[in-house]
Order: sequence, then structure tokens, then C-alpha cells
Amino acid sequence: MGERANGTASWEELSIIRIDESRRYRRSDRLIREEAYTLYINEQRIYTFACTPIDLEDLAAGYAFAEGFFNSKAEIQSLSVDRDAQEIRLSLFSFFSNFSNLPKENFSKEKEKIESLSSEYFSKEKNSEEKNEKNEKFKKEKIYALWEIFNEKSNLFHITGAVHAMALTDSDTILILREDAARHNAAAKTIGRMVLGELDPAGKAFMFSGRLSLNLCRMVERTGVKVLLCHGAVTSSAVRQAEAAGITLAGFLRRGYMNIYSHSGRITD
Repeated sequence: MGERANGTASWEELSIIRIDESRRYRRSDRLIREEAYTLYINEQRIYTFACTPIDLEDLAAGYAFAEGFFNSKAEIQSLSVDRDAQEIRLSLFSFFSNFSNLPKENFSKEKEKIESLSSEYFSKEKNSEEKNEKNEKFKKEKIYALWEIFNEKSNLFHITGAVHAMALTDSDTILILREDAARHNAAAKTIGRMVLGELDPAGKAFMFSGRLSLNLCRMVERTGVKVLLCHGAVTSSAVRQAEAAGITLAGFLRRGYMNIYSHSGRITD
């Protein structure tokens, strides 16, 4: 976690020309770092991220989990980052152990098998999710207070103004907060830390700094978390997805108000 305390892993300072109403002058500015890291799962090249180079293990785990490559931390054999090669390597006990060298045309077929297995996994979890429904209530004043804490703790945004943030919270505190130049990466990092930390989704909510799209809503659906809050707008497809998945979706969150688009009963007065 040392890299999180070291700002230079996340941003760099450059000399720029500033123009304002009265003058033109040289000053320094802090810019967010963005680097390309390639994810390999069981030696199969999967995806290349353009990302802020911190919390890379979380990023890989969250992306792989959201894409259905595995369902729990127990399926992870190893996870490592090679900063010189700019590679992240994830080894899984299941799914990919027997076809690491398959040609590309067979990869999609195996991915379909993964998605089928994931569907079976979540159908088994449905009953336990229903039992946890009573723990999903959030008071609006708690949400407003947590949102202020979320904003205060978004350190990279305050330094650079150039990142998105996502947090996992219960009704009392921020449990996880991750930031990245790309919004999907911020979500993947937060989800990855949740998976690697084996946190129970019951009674939790995600908070997101930007707008919410269909893909982000699908990523959240994979986790089992039933409350999704954002600072920006939401798309109509995200609302439909949240409605179908039983997710409470709220946008335009500020101190004092929010728009609730689906399953409003979880947010109480």
C-alpha cells in the first residue's frame, strides 16, 4: 500500500503556461499519470488497461470478476504486477487452467462456458440475497453525510481534478475508496478490493463520482451490492438494468437531495 501514500506514483508535476484575466505566466501543475498495463489470465492475454498505476492488483481482480472469469477469492491461485514489463498476471485454479494456449477463436467459446457457470453461481446465491434484503435500508441523512466524507477522501481528485472515484460504504463509514483516470477502472479497483477482502455485499452501497452507464451498472450487479449512488446523471439503460436486477439507483446526489430511479424503498426518510 506504500504506492498509495506516494503521490508521484499517481501524478507528476509539470511546468505550464497559465493565462488569466490580468496576465500570462509560468507555473507548475499536477497531472494524473496514465500508463498501459496488460492483464494476463493463466498466461492468456486478456486486456490492456490505460490506467492510473496504483492499486493494480485490485484493478485486475475487479475487472476479471466483473467479466465473469471467477466468482470468489478462493479461485485465485496468484496475482502479481510486473512494473518493468507493465503486466499484471492472474492465475486461477478454475476456468482457464486447461486452455491457456488456445487460439483466439476458441477463447470466445470458453468465455461462454464461464458466463454459464457464473449464471449458475448467482442463481444459487439468490436465496441468501433475499434473506439479506432487510439489511439494505439507508437513511437519507446518512447518505448525505457519507457523500461529504467520500468527497473529502477523494485525494487524487483534489490534487489533479482529473480522476473518477468509487467507494464501498455501509451506513456508517467508507470501507473502500479507489480512484483512476478512467471511470471503469475506478469501479474495477473498488470491486477488486471488495472481492480480495471478501467483504459481504449485504448492507453495503457503492458511491460513484461521475455518471452511471449500463456497463457500470452490470459491474455492480455482479457484486451483489444493492444500492448504487452517483454524483452525475444516469442513462435510461442503466435504470432499466437496475430495475431488473433489483438495484436501488440514485443520481445527482448532493447535500439535501437526490433522484431515485429504481427500488426507492431502500432509501428512507
